[in-house]
Amino acid sequence: MALRGETVLVFGGGRGLGRAVALASARAGARVVVASRTKSEVEAVAGEARALGVEAMAVRADARRPDDVDGVFEAARVWGTPAVVVTTVGSSLVKPLLECTLDDYHQVIDGNLTAAFVVAKAAMPRLIARHGGRLVLVSSRVGVAGGAIAALYGAAKAGVVNLAISLAQIGKPHGVAVDAICPAPMDTPMRWEATPDFDRAKVFPPEAVADLIVALAAYPTVMLEHAIVPTAVAL
Repeated sequence: MALRGETVLVFGGGRGLGRAVALASARAGARVVVASRTKSEVEAVAGEARALGVEAMAVRADARRPDDVDGVFEAARVWGTPAVVVTTVGSSLVKPLLECTLDDYHQVIDGNLTAAFVVAKAAMPRLIARHGGRLVLVSSRVGVAGGAIAALYGAAKAGVVNLAISLAQIGKPHGVAVDAICPAPMDTPMRWEATPDFDRAKVFPPEAVADLIVALAAYPTVMLEHAIVPTAVAL
């Protein structure tokens, strides 16, 4: 098992892609720390991970709050500094730009870029101190390709991409890899909450993206040139 003995920390791990990443990591032999705002969800996922034969921990935390995020890392210290930190946290908005309000702007930026920044700011010093590891920030296809009815969401996710590119430059001298994963539409609760009528033939399972993230995590010394990993993106 490629990640046996390592610890993977997943923010947004209670459902959707985060859950898939947590369980894929468990199947790869990693200890798993699952964090999200909903206690019942992270506890359920941690239970699923334990059923796969690994140690797992559930921590309730809001990734937009520095104290919460630091608390997750402190809880994980029982297993040492995580080798892999993943944040799948996101807040979607499908709405024409000219109909968007300033409140919409703050909600989408806060739910995507702020969460990525807060997690990265906590993760990077710890990964640098351990002289290696991987930080994965989940963006979106819209963050690189744009979207006529998702301009604010695309702008927030583009910010996540650029944040990853900059962090990759910071981390490289210390053996820390940073990636932005940019998936096309997935079969997740967030997708159906945002666009309940979306064509189900045009989505793919979050497990496919989770397997990619775990594959990257298994090779911590491999650094991608531009830190961006598009998945099923047609540009």
